Amino acid sequence: SSSSSSSAAAAASSSDGVVDAVSTTHGFRSLRYDADAGFFLNQRHFKVRGFCDHNSFAVVGMAVPPRVDLFRAQALRALGGNGRRMSHNPPATSTLDIYDRLGVVVMDENRLFANSSKYVANMGALVRRDRNHPSVVIWSFCNEAGCEGWRERGGPRFQEVAHRLDGSRPTLANMFTFDDLLSHTVDVQGFSHQSRQKLDACHARLPDKPIYMSECCSCNTFRDEDEGCETLRDNPHTACTQKSFNARCAESNTATNASDGAAYAVGTMVWTLFDYYGEPPVGGFEVSSSYGQYDLCGFPKAAASWYRTQWLLGVPDGPDKPFATKGSHEVHLVESWESPDAFPSTKGAKTRAIHAYSSAPSVELLVNGVSQGTRAVTRMVDGPGSYAEWEAVPWEAGELSAVAKDAVGAPVAKASRHTNGKPAALQLSVDAPSPHTGTGAALLLDGQDAALLRASIVDGAGRVAHLASSNVTFRVVSGPGRIQGTHNGDVHSHLPNDSPTYPAYHGLVRAVVRVTSAAGRPAAERALLAKIDVRGPLAAAARAAADTTATPIVVEASSPGFAPARVTIPTSTDLAADGVMAVAAAGAGKSVRI
Repeated sequence: SSSSSSSAAAAASSSDGVVDAVSTTHGFRSLRYDADAGFFLNQRHFKVRGFCDHNSFAVVGMAVPPRVDLFRAQALRALGGNGRRMSHNPPATSTLDIYDRLGVVVMDENRLFANSSKYVANMGALVRRDRNHPSVVIWSFCNEAGCEGWRERGGPRFQEVAHRLDGSRPTLANMFTFDDLLSHTVDVQGFSHQSRQKLDACHARLPDKPIYMSECCSCNTFRDEDEGCETLRDNPHTACTQKSFNARCAESNTATNASDGAAYAVGTMVWTLFDYYGEPPVGGFEVSSSYGQYDLCGFPKAAASWYRTQWLLGVPDGPDKPFATKGSHEVHLVESWESPDAFPSTKGAKTRAIHAYSSAPSVELLVNGVSQGTRAVTRMVDGPGSYAEWEAVPWEAGELSAVAKDAVGAPVAKASRHTNGKPAALQLSVDAPSPHTGTGAALLLDGQDAALLRASIVDGAGRVAHLASSNVTFRVVSGPGRIQGTHNGDVHSHLPNDSPTYPAYHGLVRAVVRVTSAAGRPAAERALLAKIDVRGPLAAAARAAADTTATPIVVEASSPGFAPARVTIPTSTDLAADGVMAVAAAGAGKSVRI
C-alpha cells in the first residue's frame, strides 16, 4: 500500500519577527473494524499481516537511528508485512513518521496499565502525541499479564481518556482471556498466543466484538543453523541450538494461521520481526532472543523466506499488500549443502534432510542434476504443508537445486546451494543506505545518520562460506565517519558491541558506521548541537561542519589470510533528497528485498 500526507504549520511572532514555529504532518483515511469481516482501511478490506518488535538492534541497542529504523521497516515490507505493533511502549516519533510515509499500519502501545491516575495520564499523553499519525490505526492499553487480574479495573478510565482525546481509533488490550471486565471495555478483543479454537470460542461468545491476534507465533530459530532442535510449537523454551527450519510451527492453528486463516479476524502480529537483546529462550548463555525472522544484525533467517512466500507472493495483489508481485514465484532452500560430517549430530551419516519454501504449488529437488523427487506445497491458509520436505537426500559434493513449478508443471523459479570450497576472499557491501533495500543512496551529514555494512567471507566461487568464522576488522580509511561497533547475529556472543573486530557467524559480520559531520544541518542547528552534546559526537560533528562538502566515507575490512576489501559510502547535505523521511516517502508502494 502507499501513503500520502499533508502538513499543518503554526508560528509565533513578535515585533522582531518569528520567534518559534512548528509543523505537524498529518493524513486522512477511514477505519472500520467489523466483528465478522475484520478490518477495512479506506473502505477496502485490509487483512493485517504484521510483526511485533522490541526497539533494539545490534550495536546501537535501543538508540536506533532513523536510517536503521527505515531498514527495519523495509525488512517488514519485504516479507509482505503491512503492520507493526510497538511492543511494549510508545515508539520514537520518527519511527511513526517512517510508517506514515510507507503506508504501514501501526498498533501503538502503552506501557503501564492499572487504575492509576499516573498511568491514565501516560495513556493520554501517548494519544495526544501520536494522534496526528495516519499510520496509527488502533491503541493498545497493555500486554499479557500486565492486562490481567486487578489491573483490569484500569480499563474504563483508559477507555475514557483514549476516546476523549481521539474518537477516531478503537482500543485493544493484548490479553490471554476474554469475556471479562477488560474484554468488555475495549473496542477490539486482542489475544496473545492463543489457538484458533480460543478465537472461535470468543467469536461465538462475543459475536459483536472484532478480534485481533495482537501477538502470536514465537517459532524460534538461529540463522543458518542446519542441525539442532526443530521448533515444533509456539515458544518452546529449549536450550539447544534451534535449527533454521520451523515451518511446522509457523503454519499451525496455534501460531500464524490461528488468525490468518480466520476470515473474521482483523489480522496477526507475529512475535517478532527481529531478534532483540534479552529474553533468550531459557536463562543461560544466550544474550538475545531468537524469535525474529531476521537476526539481531538484520541478516535474514530462512523463516523470512517462509513469510515472504506466504504473506507476499502467496497473496493476491491488493490494498493490503505492501507492493504488487504480479503472480511471480520464488523458492528458497533452507539448509546448506555441506557434508553431514560438518555437523556433530550428523557425522558419519550419508544423507541430509532438506526443506524448501515456495509460493508455487510444487518443488522438485535435484542433486547435481539428478532428481530427488517433487513435493507439493500448499498455502498455509489452505492447510498444513506450506513447505517441501525431503527427509533423506543422499549427499554428494556439488550443487543442490530446488525448482519451483506452477500448476501445469512448468518451472517458475529456481534456487541453488553449493558445497563450499575453502574460504578464499573477503567481500564488503552496503546494506543501508542502498536503493536495493529501500534505504536511500547516501548518508545525510546530520551528525547522527548510520550505515549498515555487510562483510562476507566467500569461497573461490564468490559464495558465502557457510561455516566461516574468521575475525573481521573494520576501519574508516577516509571521510566523515567512525565505526560505532560490530556484531554477527549469534545469540550466544558475549563480545563487546563497540569493538571494530568481530568473528563471522556463518560467514557474515555487520558493522555500523556513524557520520561525524553535521554539514547537512543549518548553522543554527549545528550551534545548538554543540551546546547540548558538549563532549559527545554531535558537538564534534558540529565543529567539523565548517566544510560543507559531502565527502564519501571509505571503509576497509580486513581478516587474517585474506586481502582487505573496501567500500565507499556516499554522503549528502541534501535533506530534501537524501533525508530518511524523503527516502521513506519515495519508497511507498515500491518493491524491496532485504
